[in-house]
Amino acid sequence: MTYAQALLQLDNTDFCSAISEFEQILASNSGEDPFDSAIKLLAAKLFDETECDAGKAEKFLIHKTPEATHKATQELYRRAIRRWPYLNGSGDDLGISPQHLVSAMRPLVGWRLMGSDLSMLDAALERLVARDAKGVLGQYFTPREVVRLCVDVLAPHPDDQIIDPACGSGGFIFEAAQYALKQYGAAPNCLGIDYGARAIKVAALLSAASPKLRMVVSKANSIDGRESPSAIPKEWEGFLSKNGGAKNKRAQLWGSWNQLACSVLLTNPPFAGTIDDPEVLEAYEAQQDPSSRKAVSREHLFLERAVNLLQPGGRLAIVLPQGLLANASAAYLRKWLFGKCRVLGVVGLHPFAFLPYTSVKTSLLFLAKPGPNESLLKSYPIFFATSTNPGKDSSAKTTGTTDYQAIAQTFSRFLSSQQFSWAKTQPIAEYVSIQCETVSSSEVIHADRLDAEYYDPHARAILRRLDAVSETRLANLVDTRIDRFKKTAIGKITYLDISSVESKTGLTFPNEMQSADAPSRASYMVRPGDVLVSTVRPERNVVALVTKSVGNQAVASNGFCVLRAKEIQPEVLFAYCKTEAFKTMLSRHATASMYPTVTDKDVLGVPFLPPPQDVSDKVVNLVRSGLDMIEKAHQQITEAVALMNAHVHGEKSTEVASGVYEVRQERKPYRRTRPNG
Repeated sequence: MTYAQALLQLDNTDFCSAISEFEQILASNSGEDPFDSAIKLLAAKLFDETECDAGKAEKFLIHKTPEATHKATQELYRRAIRRWPYLNGSGDDLGISPQHLVSAMRPLVGWRLMGSDLSMLDAALERLVARDAKGVLGQYFTPREVVRLCVDVLAPHPDDQIIDPACGSGGFIFEAAQYALKQYGAAPNCLGIDYGARAIKVAALLSAASPKLRMVVSKANSIDGRESPSAIPKEWEGFLSKNGGAKNKRAQLWGSWNQLACSVLLTNPPFAGTIDDPEVLEAYEAQQDPSSRKAVSREHLFLERAVNLLQPGGRLAIVLPQGLLANASAAYLRKWLFGKCRVLGVVGLHPFAFLPYTSVKTSLLFLAKPGPNESLLKSYPIFFATSTNPGKDSSAKTTGTTDYQAIAQTFSRFLSSQQFSWAKTQPIAEYVSIQCETVSSSEVIHADRLDAEYYDPHARAILRRLDAVSETRLANLVDTRIDRFKKTAIGKITYLDISSVESKTGLTFPNEMQSADAPSRASYMVRPGDVLVSTVRPERNVVALVTKSVGNQAVASNGFCVLRAKEIQPEVLFAYCKTEAFKTMLSRHATASMYPTVTDKDVLGVPFLPPPQDVSDKVVNLVRSGLDMIEKAHQQITEAVALMNAHVHGEKSTEVASGVYEVRQERKPYRRTRPNG
């Protein structure tokens, strides 16, 4: 604690707690914009620190009166925004009362921003950015551990030119510059571009607080060159090259926007929204494919733009929704990608990685452009890894260390083995088991899947074993001709959806309803002996065996793949679909980002190893007796609860032959009472 802090009787003993208190004080004041106030005060403090470094007296202090403090800080802020225009908030006035200013300044007094670890400050500012705006724009700040994974893998050098075309708060360029400074004693030139004014202010603040890192930020639209300024921005100087950009006429019309180029690119583009403007789509080569849509998701364009920003021999890391790497709708983009770059690897992130902001399933894609005199290899190995430990739980509470560093170390060793001159082998300080696999590019192109989960090493090991001893697939064992449900054909039905299935046992509890009231998802006429496999969230392994108690007028939702056994006992088929091996093999096929799904084709394509007859017979007996006991247990518990309900409500019950309880309420004689008094 400094002398100034002791004099003011401040309690914070470290910079992290000081920033936390600063954030809380600003957020608790409902009359002002906490983010705007934070930027203004931090800009004033930064300017004062530069003045102090030049030998001038410190002025960012608590003066004798709140009014004197306000006047001095106001002057610091006005001079700060003249030096750093991007830090300008809503005008050149602090917009904060003298009394509240003193409260907000107190945690910062005596601490130094320049030269300190700014990750805590960065996190505090990110929390102050309105979360509803993030959701609308699809902008979610990348966790620092994920940023460092990307930086460690790409190993930026001081000679690199680094761009983040969707820089947000500047986390990627900040960490890339820090990495090079630590490894080589010098920082590379870094350019951050973003369209969000608030994100630009955070990035500009980090840049101003870290003059050794050589970071600049620019406000521009990275995917629409029409909105770029006609004059070349000062920040772009040094990042323009004839080797950058797209070669089509539309993109070339956009001048300096299309000449931006770099040797390293790291980014997490916004996912929200679609682009349907023909003039914009014309600037993107992949969108000229006849199979592509007339409107595309924003991240599709960002991926192509990122590739075009790379100089020959350049490399990139980009955060993408898993669906772009797996869904059939993005197949055209993956095809284009393989014709332009070498895919270095993919890291699948855990759904908790971006909590508390979003649980969208994301992946990290790493690419490299061939050098000036190089051509793309016909076949080469691609690294795939899946993160299983994001270091936080479903409530975003920190649970410990992550597996990101271990993934980065293993990935870096793979790249070194591939003779990339820029790859830096990292020493493995502590052994951490990770799920990783190397797969040939020819196999990946044939499968048309780039998501790491599809190449899960455990699933691939099971597949190799089964393929070595059997060619049978589930499609060979079932009748795929299942009658479709028609509302006009029958009256009362029992309806089965995913919520009707007890996931652990596979027992069904259908809802009875009139056919006319059936939901739109009611699709298949099912019967006893059918096995229902959920095609939604396959990792939950919701599988049911339709029993006789369901009846002959049962209808299943289209959330199931219906397996009607013809070459196998239904009980054996059911038991197989409940195994961990089946769940693992099926889950690798899941696509989409929010609600992973598989297709009927995926289910029918799972390999099957027929068991010996004695095993098959035992499985049949166990499943039948087990389901009978579970059904009976449920019935008995239901009856017990009915008895207790009757007791609680003062009712009498008599057991009828069917086993259902008939309840009669005991009437008490009516007695008229007079009110007291």
